[in-house]
Order: sequence, then C-alpha cells, then structure tokens
Amino acid sequence: MPPDTDPLYADVIVPRHITKAFTYLVPGALAHAVAIGRKVLVPFGRTMLEGAVIALRDRPPRGMETVSFKEIRSLADDTRDSDPAPARLELSRAIAEHYVAPWGQCLRLVQPRDPAERASPLRYVATDQGRTALNSGTCPDHLRNMLNRIARRSRGILLSTIRETHDRTSRKAIEALERLSWIAVAVSPAMKADPPKRAVIPSGHPDDRQDSSGRALLAEQLPEMDSLLIARVNDCLRANQARKIVLHAPLEHRISRLAGAIQQVYAMGKSAIILSGEIAKVEWLGRLLSEITKLPVTVISPSSEYDHRMPAQVGNPSVIVGTRSAVFTRLGSIGLIWVDGEEDPAFKEPQEPRYHARDVAWMRAQTEGALLVLASAHPSLESVFDRGAETHAVSSGPTCQPAIELVDLRHEPGGALFSRRLAEAMQEAMRSHAGILLFLNRKGYARTLICRDCGWMPRCPACAVTLAYSRAAGRLTCRYCGGGECLPQYCPLCRASQLNSVGDGTERVESEVQRLFPQAKIARLDSDSLRHASALRNVWEGVRSGAWDIVIGTQALFQREPLPRRGLVGILQADSGLHVPDFRAAERTYQLLDEAVSLARPASVGGRVILQTRLPTHHAVQAVLSGDPHRFYDEELAARRLLHYPPACHLAALSVSGKDPRELETAATQWKSRLEESDHGENRLSILGPVPTTGRRPIGHHRYQLLAKETDRALLCSRIRESVESMEHDYRKRRIKFIVDMDPIDMG
Repeated sequence: MPPDTDPLYADVIVPRHITKAFTYLVPGALAHAVAIGRKVLVPFGRTMLEGAVIALRDRPPRGMETVSFKEIRSLADDTRDSDPAPARLELSRAIAEHYVAPWGQCLRLVQPRDPAERASPLRYVATDQGRTALNSGTCPDHLRNMLNRIARRSRGILLSTIRETHDRTSRKAIEALERLSWIAVAVSPAMKADPPKRAVIPSGHPDDRQDSSGRALLAEQLPEMDSLLIARVNDCLRANQARKIVLHAPLEHRISRLAGAIQQVYAMGKSAIILSGEIAKVEWLGRLLSEITKLPVTVISPSSEYDHRMPAQVGNPSVIVGTRSAVFTRLGSIGLIWVDGEEDPAFKEPQEPRYHARDVAWMRAQTEGALLVLASAHPSLESVFDRGAETHAVSSGPTCQPAIELVDLRHEPGGALFSRRLAEAMQEAMRSHAGILLFLNRKGYARTLICRDCGWMPRCPACAVTLAYSRAAGRLTCRYCGGGECLPQYCPLCRASQLNSVGDGTERVESEVQRLFPQAKIARLDSDSLRHASALRNVWEGVRSGAWDIVIGTQALFQREPLPRRGLVGILQADSGLHVPDFRAAERTYQLLDEAVSLARPASVGGRVILQTRLPTHHAVQAVLSGDPHRFYDEELAARRLLHYPPACHLAALSVSGKDPRELETAATQWKSRLEESDHGENRLSILGPVPTTGRRPIGHHRYQLLAKETDRALLCSRIRESVESMEHDYRKRRIKFIVDMDPIDMG
C-alpha cells in the first residue's frame, strides 16, 4: 500500500454459522471500489469465502491495533447489480436479529446469485494415464491428493465444486493435472438425461397442459369485490406507509379481494408479491389470478434454476406468485404483499436461518412502505390477536354451510371405523351419486404395531419414534425420516407371534370401504399414494371430474387447488390430532376440521357432514359444529395465557446436537444455567428442560432440547445470543452444535 495513503479497514460477514464480523485490510487498489454492501473475496482459514462489507473504518477496532490484518483478495463480482442494496442488507440484518441467526447466513437470502455460480454440467474425471500414474507411484506428492480425490469417484468431481473453494493450491494442482493429461473434462450424464426445468411459468403459457375448467368455474363463482375493503386498500396504498390487515374469509372471498387489490396496485405502477405455502397451490393461484385480472402474472418455482432474488421486470410493475422464498424477490416498487393461508406451517423455513415468511413479509413491508395482507379461512392465533393489525372478517353465510352432525364414538362399538349413522349416510349417498369424502389425517394402515404379550413397539433407530405400519407395502416406515424395515414375523423381545395393529390409517379405511362397497370407485389421497407425479395427476383429475365415488384423504387434500364439493363428508376421528404433544394441537385440529367441512355442499342442496369424535365437548369440535370461530379463538387464547404459550409470550426452541449423549446433556444443562443467570433472579425468563428429543436427525446423533419463554422478544433474543456465543466458545473444539429456533412451528 502506498505510504501516502491512509489505511482502510472493512468489517466483513461471511456465510458461516458465525455471528460476528471479521475485519480485513482494504488494498489500495480496491479502496475506491469497496463500499458497504459490496461482495468481496476474503481469506478465511485455508480457503477463500465470499462475504459482504457491512462497515468501513479508517482505523482498526479498539484493542486490535497491533493485529496483523489479512487483506481483501478481490471483489466477488465486477458489477454492483450483483450486490445487495443497503435496504436489503438491512433486511438481512433484521432477520438475523429477529431469529438469532448468523448474519452471514441471512445475507444469502437477499443476495442475488451470480449465474456463473450455478452448478456446471462439466466434471473432472481421471484418465487412464492418471490412474496408471497413481498405481505406479509416479504421481508427484503435491498432485497425489487431488488426483486421488478425482480418481476414486467413478463419475468424477463437478468443476463448480473445485472452483467454489477459491483455493489457489487446488486450482494449481488441477491445471498441472490437465497439462499432464491425467484428468479430463467430461459432461455429467445426469445433466444430459435431465434438462433444466423451467422456473418462471408465465400464466397462459401454451405449454400449460392443466385442465383450466376448475379455475374457470371458480372464477365464475367468485363473489363481488368488497367495496369497503377495496377502499381501505386504496387508502393504505396511497399512504405509502406500512400497514397490516388480517383477512378472515373463505377462499372464494379471499380470491375476489386479492384480484381487486392486485388491479389497484398495478394501476398505481407498483408491484405485488403473493405467497402461498405449497408449490401446487402457487401454480394454480397464479393462473387463476391471470384469468381474473387479465394481467401478466409470474409464477416462481423454488426447485428451478430461476433465481427469485434477481430482478423481475425491473422498472415495470410485476405480479409475483411464489412460496416462502418469493418474499425476497427483487422488485423496484412494492405496494402489496399478500400471504394466503398464512397459518400454513410451510411458511416456516426448517433450515438455518429458520425464518417465518409471514414475519419477514412484515419486515419487508415496513422497509418498502407497503401493505401486508395476512389472509386465511382460519388465521393463526398470532395473527388474530396481533394488536398492530386491522381485522376484516367475511362470512360465507349460513346458506352456504352444510348440515353438521356429531357422533360420539364412546357410544359406538369398539374398533368400528364407521358409526351406524355414517354407514347409513354413505349408502344413501352412493344411491344418489352425491359423492363421498372421508377424512382421516393419518396415512398407512395403522399407526404402529404392538406385541400383545410384552407391549413392544417397533421404533426408528434414527428418530426414536414408532414406525407406521403400511400393509400395502408390507413395511414399517418412519413418518419423520422415511426410513423403514420389513415386517417382523415375531416380537424380538419375547418371541411372541401376536403383533396387533394400533390406530387406524387411510389404508385401513380404503380396505374397509372396498369391503362395504365392492362396486364403488375409490381414490385414496395421501403422501404415499400421491408420491409419483403421474399417479398424482391421474387421481387428482379424477377427483375434480367426479370420476371417483368415494375419496379418502389426509391433509394432502388441502395442499393443492380446491376440490369440488361433495354431498357427504365423513370425519372419522376428529380428535386424533388433539393427542399430539404440541401446544398448537388444538389450533391445527380446528383448522383441519374447518377445511374438511368446507368440502361439503351447502345444506340447501343436501350437503351433509358427519363428525365422529371421542371428545365432543372440546372447544375445537364445538366451534366447528356451531360455525362460530370466536368460540375456538377465545377459549384457546385463555388456555395459552394460562400455560404461558404464544401469542401470550415468545417462544424459542434451543437444541444441542451431537454424538455423545452424556456430553450433550451436560452442555444442555450448562446452557440452561447460563440463561437463568442472565435473568438476574427476575423470574421473567421461563426455561423448560432439557429433555432428549425425537425427530429428524442423522443416525448416531442425539439431541437435547430446551424451551425458553419470555414476553419481551428483544430481551429473549439478546439473552439467547449472548448464551450461544458463550457456549460455542466453551465447546469450540468439540463436535456439538447449538441450534436456535425462534417461534418454532412443529413441536410434535
């Protein structure tokens, strides 16, 4: 660096599980180009990483004056278009603070992806000459490791894998091996066989082969747009200030109001982002909105090569429909963010950073001065009791509701799937061809098997949960990791041969229906039967066209476009979801029951729902019977306040993961102690656990979990962040991972 130039230092965050930033010296040649938000290549240990500059200073941080700083190697890209704007950089920081996640990981969410970084179809493979050099020992030592690394893989190594390391030694070894003809470049056979999928699906594209009759029918049945809500949306858009509206309405009313809001936003020259939980719903919704609004609608597929973080129609208003990651789409001016079905668990990201799209949508709305609409037929408790949101409730009216009948299974013969009333109703519906739908939210033939003599039950070795019994596949399967094993012929503990099934699943329902109605055309819709695309398409089209007399399904019924209403809906075990060890069990049960009831025709045309349960007085069941959602929400909120669960407080699931269970238990106990010490005896922070947990994890790994509760979210995040830094410092040389999940969704 020239002596007459003052040194410049840059704080850089890197995409690693590290919270703090690292200070680097800015070379004189880059001093004019480096700015806050720029992506740079920096040395990190033995490799090079791509980070982002978050601060610039003319002197080193206090206490580091004598440290020899590493220099920034280069800019990561030649164009500023690839760098996150200050507002997007601030959004990533807000996400990091809100979810106690490393800023570098959150930066990936808003960083535009360089097309050159996408996986190349080219691979390095070892030639016959290279393999001979390895076997004969003539390969020099400085090339042996790289050549052996490539040769031991029959398909070679992707070029992108080598290039992404930014390791100069590796690149020099590759160049030398190529000059010696010991390695060569070949095209990946997988890339030959599987061409890249289309990521952006313009509505009305000629390649759209889906039957549009269902969309056209729904478009014709939509109610008129609500003039009061449209006026309120117009006021919010013109104010250019962040506003939040919770829309509690059935699907057809939500679609009508969404279409009107999109047209308003588009007329103002602003863009709209519409989020939905499942990709199948996203594609259906995008095409439906295009038909209704006559506007260009872009549907974003998360599994494609299209980068939703790149600008879409910069300078022009856009309508983007996508899953949770579409909330980060780069748009010039956003007027509306609409989250449809906001209670859907799919809006929660399962990997770090574990953000919730509903909350990130509000963060972005505040940044953009946009209107956020959280829409659902049964909103989450967090949204219903959000003090900062306006609530607009729309009822479909009593004339659209089916007749709902309650059957108390405690008064029915034990082991019977169908009560006498439901069996008679099914026979009547078959005679009148009214269409039957049977809902049971449990796939497989039975929940599990049990030894009649000793009580043994098969469990997954990785997840420690009981294995579900599938009679059609003749296997036991884990509902978490998908692993399984063959059916045992006898109990491994007592050698008894009497293994009985426990709990009913959709497979058993299908078997029983076939026995009762041998001539009926039956379709089963669950994650097992809809696993293959061809089967899914055929079954779903048959359901929509009315080709099936009886449809049996789980919650998979609600993860795609809406189905035609049936004359009879039978809910076989309405209380099955209430026994899940999750404080949201009642809320999720109410939502599923409400969805199932919505698939029945109005009572005026013979629509009928028969709800079977062993808990007829539960508030979730009673709210569905009465058609009064307040009956559920008020009682559920009272229970949450009594037990101190969200939305009465903020919750964090803290996990310690590793291979040594004793060390994990010690670390979890120590973590709890440090959190309690940070409370200074105020008793504001409530900590439950630690307890060993089950669920998805690698074989041989264990996990202990804590639950932390606090009414002040900022205080909770601050204390957790300090404790994580302290614990990671103490266990930095051990293979233990400390995981923070703020606002966890799946607790069962």
